[in-house]
Amino acid sequence: MNDLEIQVLGMSRSGNHAIVDWIFEQAEGPKLLLNCAEGGTNPFQSCRPLASGKGWRAEPEIDFNAASRGCHEDRRLLVHTYEDSWLDYVFSAELEEHGQEWLGQSRRKISMLVLRDPYNLFASRKRMGRNLPPDIARDLWKQHAREALGDTHELRSETLIVLYNRWQSDKNYRREIVNWLGLQFSDRGIDSVPECAGGSSFDGTAFDGKATAMATDRRWTHFADDEGFRQFFDNEMVQLTERLYGLPLPIPLRRPARRKEINSACLGHSDAEQGVQV
Repeated sequence: MNDLEIQVLGMSRSGNHAIVDWIFEQAEGPKLLLNCAEGGTNPFQSCRPLASGKGWRAEPEIDFNAASRGCHEDRRLLVHTYEDSWLDYVFSAELEEHGQEWLGQSRRKISMLVLRDPYNLFASRKRMGRNLPPDIARDLWKQHAREALGDTHELRSETLIVLYNRWQSDKNYRREIVNWLGLQFSDRGIDSVPECAGGSSFDGTAFDGKATAMATDRRWTHFADDEGFRQFFDNEMVQLTERLYGLPLPIPLRRPARRKEINSACLGHSDAEQGVQV
């Protein structure tokens, strides 16, 4: 029996590893984390390796082989995570149907969606070379954002939205998250940099022990002069970001306004057309 089960989805480089590790540190054992599983499958069988070489983290150690066969021990916390996936692929009918068989029965189950603002998210992904085709990456982030804003309601269980930007900078926000989860707040792990996938895209693990000092809100500046990066952000993405975070499109990412003089002998005058800023 799991006292608390949390299924977590976030795009790669959204801060989801940092947030999940931090939640794991707030909980008492026995506790188990299954890393980056595949949607619609048994997470015990599809979880991907962490820096340890194992696809899971457990405290205290568990009989992983027995659990993967459905022989589950009592746990205070079970977390299984997913990345770069559509909502209906991760929060799927297969998991609802086979969840108890695969993961054990849970007293409380939460669907958690992690979002980071797209300007810094896609800068970090670009730095790491984690690039889906641009149209898919854009649509994936926007689907998650619309769900976070309540414009859609695809998540059927109890849902927690975590905005990485606020989580990283606001201790009261972190306290609210832990209290809502029913855990004891300690903020332990907030300054740790997970080793998974090399740590930070820009800093590696150099800031381990002082993670809150990283300039995670300035990653976009590294690509501000990159035309392809600037063109990535369409009007809907800008609007969704403003609604989620109150963040306008950073001025250096704006295209310069363009003026085009339209001369017509038929009209007998000049008119001006203002270019659209995106």
